[in-house]
Amino acid sequence: MADTRQRSAPPSFSQNEAADIIREATARAMAGKDEERALTREDLLAMAREMGVSEAAVESVISARTGRDKAQRRMRRAYMGLASHATSYTIVMGGLTLIDLFSGPGWWVQYPAIGWGMGLAFHAMGTLLAAFNHADRQR
Repeated sequence: MADTRQRSAPPSFSQNEAADIIREATARAMAGKDEERALTREDLLAMAREMGVSEAAVESVISARTGRDKAQRRMRRAYMGLASHATSYTIVMGGLTLIDLFSGPGWWVQYPAIGWGMGLAFHAMGTLLAAFNHADRQR
């Protein structure tokens, strides 16, 4: 006798849900394997072909990721340069202040502090403007 029950339609998934499901399934599949193994570009392209995603779309995402990673490394270097500059300023100005205090009458340390402080302020302003521009490009 034939089965006459109505079968429910397969559930549908949004793009975000589908991406999450694929991401989780890939993580589960890779969990049993060597954890140090990373997927190669060819692995990604093979997975994309299986799912019906074009190679051009995968290449586009890989290229965008590479550019984003380079920009993040550039910003990290800029922040480290600013931190190094501020640390140098603090140490040298502290030393000059001590020398000025113990060298007798006259107060001269403010002149190098103001001059170098202006340079540090411009460095900070340039770094922060670059960070804001970077954040705007990420959106």
